[in-house]
Amino acid sequence: MLHSLQIMMSAKCPFCNSEKHSDSFLPGTRFNAKCFEYLKCNDCDLHYVYPFPNGDDFNAMYPPSYQSGVNSYICEDPYKKISGIRFSYGVQFDLIRKFSTADKLLDYGCGHGNFMINAEKHGLHFDGTEYNSDHVALLKKELPHTNFYTLDDFFKNNITYNVIRLSNVLEHLTNPVEITKQLIGKLNPGGILLVEGPVEMNSNLATSFRNLYLRFRKLIKGKTLASHAPTHIFFSNAKNQLAFFEKAGFKTLHYEITESEWPFPESFSNVKGIGSFFKFLIARLSMLLSSMSSTSGNTFIYVGRRPEN
Repeated sequence: MLHSLQIMMSAKCPFCNSEKHSDSFLPGTRFNAKCFEYLKCNDCDLHYVYPFPNGDDFNAMYPPSYQSGVNSYICEDPYKKISGIRFSYGVQFDLIRKFSTADKLLDYGCGHGNFMINAEKHGLHFDGTEYNSDHVALLKKELPHTNFYTLDDFFKNNITYNVIRLSNVLEHLTNPVEITKQLIGKLNPGGILLVEGPVEMNSNLATSFRNLYLRFRKLIKGKTLASHAPTHIFFSNAKNQLAFFEKAGFKTLHYEITESEWPFPESFSNVKGIGSFFKFLIARLSMLLSSMSSTSGNTFIYVGRRPEN
């Protein structure tokens, strides 16, 4: 009872800062000797983890091995979507060139550097930032002709950019509003922000199937604890994700919702057992249905122009 009261008093939505919330149907998780629960914002419908992970939790979630070193794979066809990327490199290159002069570019949360390596092959030279200092040192060693920064060093320097890209980064932040404001300060006048990521609470068949299962399990078993790392701090939908950028002051240039198989099997070769096969069929049918709607899907790409002030 006391724990529930403490949550009611201190939890704030990472999108709209509202303290009005209810329990989410998402199961909690135990990680790093702590229990994390999930709440739903009553004002903007965002689902988010509580409490937020702290520095020790992030170090446990993102050791240098998390990125598995540097990935130097070159895509022969940049328009063929590769695993782990929500929109193909070619689509992202085209959006950058369409809305920007395409120089002075930054990949914020560059991971294993594969996007930057492929962008270089197509005439786009990116600087990169990453969370873990050991991983930044590895990136500098393996890609010595590219500038890499830890997050602290990046925000301390005076370098600004025409394009800042975030791929599968925003949902990992406990302070997305604050970081977005800081990124605005790193954009040149007329600069653009390109973001791709999940909208895991958006309407589509696969999400409805998953959520119905989780609600039914909670009804039958009550609250349960999983054991995954709470890497995704929040779970957005198409409406509150777009509202997040526009509230920050960005002028929307492009906003697209589509659907990928994730977290269900990506292909038939990944199917293992009857349960996995059923998920594969659900994913394929869901993707087909979502292709007929501009608002249905589980992933987004956004391009916005920097606020004037």
